[in-house]
Amino acid sequence: MKFYNLLLAGLVLVVSSCSNEETSSNEDTKTGSTETELQSAIVGDLGIPDGSYVLTKEKHSITWEASKITGSTHSGIIKAGNGKFKVEDGSISRGVVSFEMNSFEVTDITGEDKANFDVHLKSDDFLDVEKFPVARLMMNGSSTAENGKMNLSCSFDFHGVVVDYIVPFTVEQKKMTAGKFGYQINGKFMLDRTKHNITYGSGSVFDDLGDRVINDEVKIGFEFTAL
Repeated sequence: MKFYNLLLAGLVLVVSSCSNEETSSNEDTKTGSTETELQSAIVGDLGIPDGSYVLTKEKHSITWEASKITGSTHSGIIKAGNGKFKVEDGSISRGVVSFEMNSFEVTDITGEDKANFDVHLKSDDFLDVEKFPVARLMMNGSSTAENGKMNLSCSFDFHGVVVDYIVPFTVEQKKMTAGKFGYQINGKFMLDRTKHNITYGSGSVFDDLGDRVINDEVKIGFEFTAL
């Protein structure tokens, strides 16, 4: 009887030990899986999980601002067409945003002055929208500078000429409807219109313009929501 009791006790210990090892193994596996998932979701300084994203048309703005040598300015808006980008290893690897150039308009004046300005802006003196109806900002990659600020390396196909730009930008997570999350992307850069063969009123091209000189650089700002 004593031998039987000892044998039974031994079996209980073995079964209990195996059960504890299996439970511990399952917990370790679950913990490891969770840690892996979390790590893959927060790779890099961008703060956006790896994957493909689409820019919403409803929540975006593209603005422009141009000035004369006298200091007077005009500003306005442009509508975006389609936009998408891909995040790999925590950085934007590639993407594209199209600009509908026929939507280019001034917003700081109204009435007949605005109508005349918009017509001239879209003429072959400036944008020539009939010949160049779409511009494309192509994303070639993102990086983080030593000061922590993020930069987007872009090629801007504008007015038939492709020019490379470095565009500073920021990203902020936004809660959307139905419990979803999106990412608001803001940035701005200075576009040199003469590099895109838009030279009307340029003091670097013409010598006799006096105070009618229009500065070569145009400020472009943008805000998109990516899903």
